[in-house]
Amino acid sequence: MNSAIRVCGKCGTEIPADAPEGGCPGCLLETALDAAGGQMVFGRYKLIKVLGRGGMGIVWLARDEELERNVALKFLPDLMIQDRSLLDSLKRETKRCLELTHSHIVRIHDFVHDERSGCISMEYVDGETLSNLRAEKEQKVFEPPEIAGWISQLCEALDYAHNHARVIHRDLKPANLMVNQRGDLKITDFGIARSLADSATQLTGDQGRSGKIWLELAWRKIVRIVRNQQLTLQNNFNCRQDREE
Repeated sequence: MNSAIRVCGKCGTEIPADAPEGGCPGCLLETALDAAGGQMVFGRYKLIKVLGRGGMGIVWLARDEELERNVALKFLPDLMIQDRSLLDSLKRETKRCLELTHSHIVRIHDFVHDERSGCISMEYVDGETLSNLRAEKEQKVFEPPEIAGWISQLCEALDYAHNHARVIHRDLKPANLMVNQRGDLKITDFGIARSLADSATQLTGDQGRSGKIWLELAWRKIVRIVRNQQLTLQNNFNCRQDREE
């Protein structure tokens, strides 16, 4: 006998039958992310807003309070933080990318982590990916004159990375190419995106299973965040009531 289909009363999305807590994944995620805004992480970064979400983690715009500059923080899946060998491998890959100092390559600043979470701090680019820019085109394609300058900048950056820094990207695609407000192209996730995907496969044994595990772990973490936020709000409310009485 088929179970009844459940629909979220807020967003109208169908709720998966196996969703933990029986809640809407999308709405709970948005609630958790809203609650996280303004928090300090790793003792120096103040979270501002979410820049993007993907299978390998969430990217936040944050303020580095020590250096007084905005950065992008790419948070890593929990399983990678808990696996020492994978963590060390990612740290080595990140250190190699620290050597990339080219005007058309997004600069990697640091790899920071504690026993619970970790992220890669990198240059913040105020712009859009080529994927998003292409999607906005009426015919969903660029004309050759539109991308000629970007192709030149891309080739310059790759030549520098390959022949001078001896680093390859391994996951070059429109989603990893950004155009800033000045119209300049920037390559993102140099050497990192593929390392994350390889680590996910290594942890789970097969690519199909990895996405499901990341989703389940992310869901559990979101539930914890929301519960903690609700508890904090309730405690604050109780304290105010006590003072008023």
